[in-house]
This record gives sequence, structure tokens and C-alpha cells, in this order.
Amino acid sequence: SNPKVVSDLYCVIDVNKGAAPIRTLTCHNARGSNEGNIGASLLLMFVTCLSHTLMVTDDVELHEMEKPLPKHQVRRCILLLKKLLYRAVCLDDVHNATKITLPSNHLGLALISVSSKVMNDLYSRSSRRLLCVPKLWIEEDLLEQDIRRCKSHLDYTSLLASPVCRICPFLVSFKRRLKLFERIVTTNRIDVQGSNEQRNLKRGIMVKVQRGRVLEDGLIHLNNLGRNMRQRICVNYISDVGTSESGVDVGGLFKEFWTDL
Repeated sequence: SNPKVVSDLYCVIDVNKGAAPIRTLTCHNARGSNEGNIGASLLLMFVTCLSHTLMVTDDVELHEMEKPLPKHQVRRCILLLKKLLYRAVCLDDVHNATKITLPSNHLGLALISVSSKVMNDLYSRSSRRLLCVPKLWIEEDLLEQDIRRCKSHLDYTSLLASPVCRICPFLVSFKRRLKLFERIVTTNRIDVQGSNEQRNLKRGIMVKVQRGRVLEDGLIHLNNLGRNMRQRICVNYISDVGTSESGVDVGGLFKEFWTDL
């Protein structure tokens, strides 16, 4: 009920009410008196206690006995921490009108760290048994524009180092995370093997397989590839009479070999 604490909490959550980035928050002002963000200090203590309590609370206690908090209060905590983390990783430096990089503070960094830990714990539990509707975790369109701007494998993998993916990946929808994973795998395969659509297929490694010894020959060749397993593998089938079958492997023969194997 303290107006100062309530005001400080709003400053932490709402970027329009508090200009200072969360990572720079302190419980002391520049003169050393206790007139800093008291609300952030109390929030840090609450989230830290919640984190330690969740460590000794199993899913049955959380869902059926509603410990340490009733589920409607847990959902409110999820909404609160989601806003806090979204501001910390996406909004703070963007809305910094001075464009000056401010030094981080232990209080702000600890608040971000423990909030991420609690949200990861709750998200893992919600994945096993729902605590709330899935859309409650998600910030709409997060990373969508970043994925669209990516062109190469390096661009896609660089997104994994972004603050969103490192600190709070649960804010991104599962479909968008799956899309990013597929793009990383696809672009890496194209870099290593080339692409028939782009007419830059690389020569690859020739593997000769007898029709009657697909399993034996396949295991022998694959075990000898080692680190070259990621390279394009071109299959040349040998008939039962020992002659090489005609055909150029642009993916179809390897698919047939992999299916038979």
C-alpha cells in the first residue's frame, strides 16, 4: 500500500513510467541515500523466494494443493515477469532517449536473472501440465521481423545469441522457434551440400552399394565417413551381376538407399 513502492514497481514494469533500463536499477540513488527503486528490491526478494520455493515443490503440490501460491496468483506472476523480461530484453535500450549506454547494476541484473529462472521453471512445468493457456507466455510477432531479414546460415544462427533466445525463449511462439530451427538446419545443409534448386550442388562423396548387401555395405561406408557424414552422399548401386546401374544421384537414389537401410 506504500505509494512509493507501488510507483517503483510500475517503473520496473512499464517502460513509459520508468526511463531507466531494468539492468541499471539500484536501491540507492547517486548520493548514496536509500531513495532508489525500493519496489525493484522487494520484487527481487519475492521472485528469489519464489524460485527457491519452486525448487522444493513438485507438480502435485503446485497443481492440486496450490502451493506455494494459488494457480490464479501464479498466472499473475507469469504476466508480471513476462512484462519485466520483455522490457529488459527488447525495449529498454530501444527506448533510451539519451542513446548513451548506461552501466549495469547488480540489482537489475539479479532481477533479470532470477525472473528468467522462475519463468523457465514454470514454463517447464506448464509444458508437462498446463498452468495457463499457451498464449499467456507469448509476445506476438516477437522475432518475426528478425527471421524475415535473415538470408544466410550465419544470420539465422546469430539470432540464437540474441537476448530473447538466451534469457526468455518462451516469449517466442513454438512455431516460430521451430521455423528458426528449420531455417538453421536447411541453410547449413545448403552451405555444406549445395542445392539442386540453386544449381550449385557439390560433387559429394560417392558410395557404392550392392543391391543384395544394402545393410552391410551401407554400414561399412557410413562408419568410414566420420566428419564427412554432413557432406552430400551420392549412391551408386551395383547390380547382383556386378555391373554399375545407370543413373545420377541428385537425391532420389540416396533417399531410396536410406529407406532400404
